[in-house]
Amino acid sequence: MAKTISPKMRQRIIIAEFALPAVIILAVLVFFPIVKTVIMSFQEWQLTSPSADHPFLGLKNYKDVMSLSHFSQMVGTTLIYTFFSVAGKMLIGLLVALLFNRPFKGRAVARGLMLIPWAMPTVVACNVFLISLDPNYGILTAFIEAVFHVTGLDVFSSTTSSLVAVILIGIWKNFPFISLMLLAALSGIPQDYYDAASIDGANAFVKFRSVTWPQIKPIWNTLLVLQFLWTVKEFELIYLITRGGPNNATNVMGIDIYLNAFRYYHVGVASAEGVILLLICIVFSLIYFRGLNKEEQA
Repeated sequence: MAKTISPKMRQRIIIAEFALPAVIILAVLVFFPIVKTVIMSFQEWQLTSPSADHPFLGLKNYKDVMSLSHFSQMVGTTLIYTFFSVAGKMLIGLLVALLFNRPFKGRAVARGLMLIPWAMPTVVACNVFLISLDPNYGILTAFIEAVFHVTGLDVFSSTTSSLVAVILIGIWKNFPFISLMLLAALSGIPQDYYDAASIDGANAFVKFRSVTWPQIKPIWNTLLVLQFLWTVKEFELIYLITRGGPNNATNVMGIDIYLNAFRYYHVGVASAEGVILLLICIVFSLIYFRGLNKEEQA
């Protein structure tokens, strides 16, 4: 006699059937690579001498990472680049979103043009700035020299200006995404809230603080976490422009992981750096969300 399945069990089976493909994809594409990387960080992996046997080294790879002559500079550069890039993208994105949320003639066209930097392939954007900031015939170089009355400007040969340049290019490339998301949040705020605030005599700042900010804060918090996680492991943009130079001035952890793995073939050391970067992301996320929970409970 066939056993009947209860409605509750049937519901669980249906949920499992829908969730199983996603779980399999996450396991194969996310969890397995992470676990494999952690294991490799404790083993000896040298691509120059391939071997089926990878002996366990304990914390040696991590010690090698910590003993790198440029380790402290690399971590500092990563944090500086991440902080100023994220701050710039978030603030400019918010200001542009507030501006484009106002009705004006040609707003639809302006919104479309705003998305060009974000939609542009990174390699194209980098080449545009490499040409524009060329010390001999770059149009941006000529403009900066004319405005600030300097000569012989070579942005990417200086340790300070090269880092500032990649930060500004990263902000220019990615702030439209922030603006787009915040615009979506702003468009969902009922106009009645602003009308009520106007009746109470609220000025523009009070309206933003009391009406706009509480409504867009959830999406702002989400964007802030995502931007940190994406920016702290930045590789493509910086590598295409400076390749980590000059003198490791723009050598962030993402580039150093690539160099150790695919130029020097020290895969174990690169895996250890990857795990350290993962821990930084996890710690930041935990601290940030813990602060949000405290704020919500207060």
